[in-house]
Amino acid sequence: MYDVVTVGEGMLRLSPPRYERIRRARTLDVQMCGSQGNVACNIARLGLKTAFVTKLPDHALGLLANDHYLGCGVDTSHIQFIPGARLGVNYIEFGATPRASTVVYDRKHSAASTIAPGDFDWDEILKDARLAYTDGIFPGLSSTCRQAAVEFIAAAKRNGCLVGFDVNYREHLWPAKEARDVLSGIIKNVDILITTQWDSEIVFGYRGSYEEIIRQFHRDFGCKIVGITLREVYDVLRGAWNTMVLHEGNILHGQKFEIDVIDRFGAGDSWGSGFLYGYLTSNDVEYAMNFGNALCALHHTIPGDVAHVTVKEVEALLNTQDFREKR
Repeated sequence: MYDVVTVGEGMLRLSPPRYERIRRARTLDVQMCGSQGNVACNIARLGLKTAFVTKLPDHALGLLANDHYLGCGVDTSHIQFIPGARLGVNYIEFGATPRASTVVYDRKHSAASTIAPGDFDWDEILKDARLAYTDGIFPGLSSTCRQAAVEFIAAAKRNGCLVGFDVNYREHLWPAKEARDVLSGIIKNVDILITTQWDSEIVFGYRGSYEEIIRQFHRDFGCKIVGITLREVYDVLRGAWNTMVLHEGNILHGQKFEIDVIDRFGAGDSWGSGFLYGYLTSNDVEYAMNFGNALCALHHTIPGDVAHVTVKEVEALLNTQDFREKR
């Protein structure tokens, strides 16, 4: 039995040594990225049983990706290796004030974008699973991925799984109106929804305060829990993180963390992972929200898309912020 099953795309993340320009790159640091795989990795790192379902190319880059997930403790037994396919690439140029970090995507025609209905036996994979998770990136990859996302969530509901979903809009994948039309049909079957102010405004046209935005999602789609991430950007390398969650008609305000930004990519996935972990292990929404905040704060200090931290470290930050050396 899995605690969490995710489906989506894994990508190669390549970046020049810190603060160098992509156009001047002679060496590249290698990481894996991809939101749905990040969530599976983060939750596995925290000790729950997860599986990531995707397609990878049947060559060395596919093995690199698979080894990454295995190294995080994720079950990869359902991953399909496709001959002649490619792995999407995400190039990141890290900036420093006043030059913002930038991203260049090279992901068209990836192995994962060919995922289609019927490719996976979801009833078997999700049997006795506690929660199924994907996000708005997955259905944005292709028309077949949209159908597969609907199939995945329908199977999750049929098997009694909670469904978690992050709006995660990416404008380079599809227009906002198209995303709204597709995601509206998906979100009505979601139990735990995660969003940002930007995604909510651009995709759904929601305006107003954070409280009003998450109440609109609950009103329009009936999601039991709606979380919105609140990011404060002081400059490129400094900021703050907090969240707000709607549950049973009540608005919960999270514990705010000031952060140094070593690597912000994958931070939203870390909050979602921390929230889902906290909720599955405690059934306490306020604890889950703040556990996610602390995990996300720690994530910002670690290179890469995965937060390689322990539950003990997260809970220590929740209880006190102690900046003395740990010896």
